[in-house]
Amino acid sequence: MVWAIDVNMSLDCNSVINDLRGRLSRLINENYVAVLLFGSWARCEANERSDVDILILHRGLNKINKLKRSKAIYLAITALLKDYPEFTVLDMDFEEFINPGIIRPLLLNIYWDALILLDRSGILRDFLAHVRRRIVESGLRRVRDGRAYYWILPKPMAEVRVL
Repeated sequence: MVWAIDVNMSLDCNSVINDLRGRLSRLINENYVAVLLFGSWARCEANERSDVDILILHRGLNKINKLKRSKAIYLAITALLKDYPEFTVLDMDFEEFINPGIIRPLLLNIYWDALILLDRSGILRDFLAHVRRRIVESGLRRVRDGRAYYWILPKPMAEVRVL
């Protein structure tokens, strides 16, 4: 059983995170630079219906058809997480993650929530700390609405620069 459940039926977030870190450290493709956990598991807000949200950062794979690339990455992750009931796998070029043209709400949420499961670049911890500082300094605020989150701009319709 993957989900560690205590006598109060609460999910043990840290056990799941450590298990994910151990399993995903076995990714052998050198193009996979990093793996980030985001969403409810990264925030330790998961429940028995929560899926595991993973972002794979890669280098040198953008020349491959996006559909074929995403399928290959998903199959690689599936092999390592076959015991997990549900997970979502997104992929992104590492350089695009570090230097995005536009930061959309999903990427902003990933920057804010991400837990590093694997980092072969050695720079993500400092990078994410810098981005989180810039989010705070920019005046952006994240608000919870039930199980969802949204961002409030410091001034309506204002452009905000985080990076």
